[in-house]
Amino acid sequence: MNKEHFWPQWLIEKTGAKGVRHSANKRVNPRSLKVPLCKKCNSDFGDALEVPVSKIVRDLEGGDGLSDSEAEILVRWLWKFEGLNWIFDHPAQRYTERYTLRDRVLNPIDEIREELTLAVSLVAAINPRFDDEPMGLDSWNEQSAVFVAGVFGRIAMMVLLSQFESEVPDAYSLYRFAHRDAPDRSTKLFFPKTGFTDCVEAVGVSMRAGGWLSYAHDREMRDRVAAAQRRPL
Repeated sequence: MNKEHFWPQWLIEKTGAKGVRHSANKRVNPRSLKVPLCKKCNSDFGDALEVPVSKIVRDLEGGDGLSDSEAEILVRWLWKFEGLNWIFDHPAQRYTERYTLRDRVLNPIDEIREELTLAVSLVAAINPRFDDEPMGLDSWNEQSAVFVAGVFGRIAMMVLLSQFESEVPDAYSLYRFAHRDAPDRSTKLFFPKTGFTDCVEAVGVSMRAGGWLSYAHDREMRDRVAAAQRRPL
């Protein structure tokens, strides 16, 4: 295992971020934040996620929309941050009982895709008080490996269980995934609205909603685990 950068270089350069939210009460220099990760995983994450996501982000900010295939890549990219954050805080624990982080983010999303929603909102402007763009996570999971929220440049994003769609602020546009065999998965059909006037509004809303939805997803996971362990009398 090696110490590899948590935040990709292309995103740091794009946003010009000097300090990022790494946890609820902590800001760090994004270039100094590293996590234990093997070199092959780091390379594979770069090829399979960072390269396509850098283009997806440019397209979204340019108003070009999102295809189903691109939406899936975005979800797996966000899960990478959730998983690396978990590894950073729990270095001796397994990522999940079912997946390694590598399997989770490099393989196609399995049957849980039917339960997922991707929420996206564009940000109209970067507040002139700042000389960088936002880049950080607004979710802090203990039980759930599904929910992720954050603002990255001029895009606010969340991955959530569809049952919690009603808790997502109106500023976001919601996307549910097509069947993985759908013929138009590469066609850009999802065009998120510009729901935030500036980055300050986006970060504030993301943090408030992210805190509640982190709690709700953790509670849901605890309930599911408890139900699976019950035995008939």
